Amino acid sequence: MAAVEPGAEHPVSEVDGAALTLYSRAGCHLCEDAEAALDALNQPFTRTDIGTDPDLEARYGWDVPVLLRGEVVLAKGVINVARLRRVLGLTGPG
Repeated sequence: MAAVEPGAEHPVSEVDGAALTLYSRAGCHLCEDAEAALDALNQPFTRTDIGTDPDLEARYGWDVPVLLRGEVVLAKGVINVARLRRVLGLTGPG
């Protein structure tokens, strides 16, 4: 599956079961916020610092944080609890 356009949200139902990956960079406060939101919702994820990989740096640059499930981009930029609930199809207050 291809990544969606920047800022778009992809329906999680099309990628259920794949692992979550958070692309981030050191010193990025939005990345830290995204990690905290994932932790608050008890969502396991793998954090990858794009600064250590020239290909990822070229691909995602200043778009971080970028949340993927498998190869599908779910969200970029501001990723908070409410947005995670929506893109991950979770219920509850948010």
